[in-house]
Amino acid sequence: MVVKDLSNSFNPVPKPLQKNKTAEKSAKIKKKSSKLAKLEKDRFSILTKNFEHCYICKAKRQDLHEIFGGRNRQASMRYGLVIPLCRKCHSLIENNETLKQKWHKVAQKEFEKHYKSENFMQIFGKSYLRK
Repeated sequence: MVVKDLSNSFNPVPKPLQKNKTAEKSAKIKKKSSKLAKLEKDRFSILTKNFEHCYICKAKRQDLHEIFGGRNRQASMRYGLVIPLCRKCHSLIENNETLKQKWHKVAQKEFEKHYKSENFMQIFGKSYLRK
């Protein structure tokens, strides 16, 4: 016997629902991003109280600069190692290694004054005062 019409006899079984791994990853990213957004929103500075003007030239602030960038950016925000800058001064610091090192030293000194019980080396992984 040859069956030509299979529509009446063929009932496909749906596959069980599988968790979407990319959805799980994006949920973790969103959670981390909201924490980072809160940290960025609540930035403060132990170096200055005036967040309206550039720390260097006193022009109107356009950026907030975390003194320790990269993997230490969040620690900079957490401990108040942030300064307000105009774009000109911000690009000047970012593109000049000597100025970066100067700010790293200033920030470490202030950190050690404000957080006597915290270990700078343990948090930031390097001492900028000792060579």
